[in-house]
Amino acid sequence: MTVAFRRIMRLMPANMMQTTGHLTGQSDCRMSTTLSTPKVIDKIYEFRSYDVKPKRMADFVEFTVRNMHMRHKHSKCLGYWISQYGGLNQVHHIWPYDSYEHRMSVRNAISTDPVAGGKFVKTVLSMVDKQTNKILRLLPETQLTLPSENGGVYELCTYRMKTLPTIWLPKVVLSLKTAQEVMHKSGSSIVGTFVTEYGRNNELIFLLRYPDFDQRYRCYENMLHNPQWMSLVSLDVFSSRSSRHDLRF
Repeated sequence: MTVAFRRIMRLMPANMMQTTGHLTGQSDCRMSTTLSTPKVIDKIYEFRSYDVKPKRMADFVEFTVRNMHMRHKHSKCLGYWISQYGGLNQVHHIWPYDSYEHRMSVRNAISTDPVAGGKFVKTVLSMVDKQTNKILRLLPETQLTLPSENGGVYELCTYRMKTLPTIWLPKVVLSLKTAQEVMHKSGSSIVGTFVTEYGRNNELIFLLRYPDFDQRYRCYENMLHNPQWMSLVSLDVFSSRSSRHDLRF
């Protein structure tokens, strides 16, 4: 039986990115939702998750909003979210790198930087109970589709596939156009489709965006009533051992 978990997310405040020139937007940390655009599609993406100490969550948000420019000195963040449903006191962000060598050079530079590696990282870690990461790549023949406006909520759908990528990957690529069309009619979109390279093996990950929380449900209903989409699902396009749906803001 497939087991599903759901969580909602929105992007962290864009004003913490303003000094980089990559992200702009509102200063309200609950509502701003702007993404930066990597220049090269064939990158690696590090997805980092932090379980923040419940009593320190407000301090964590305030500190990172005010001081993210310290970390951006070395590389830029693609997106920064906090969980709303399916997980509490959790922060997630995605960092794009040109290569593994690029990532290593950034990490080395941070470790010797008294501001980024000293003040920023040490302060952040003092408020965290646990952290994990995984390395992702965009699905072949796909690219990031970034929102043209602020606002909205984001869903991270993670599927642990039960067959080899050589079997399910071509089917998923073929199905994406239909999925995007159905979501577009609901005012929603697929921001990115990823596969894991390090972390849990054989995972398919969708980053989805909706105008609001309720629109996510309406989009799901439209999917269920779309004959073309249901025919793809019935052919086990997304056949998986388990799935996790995380809704965040």
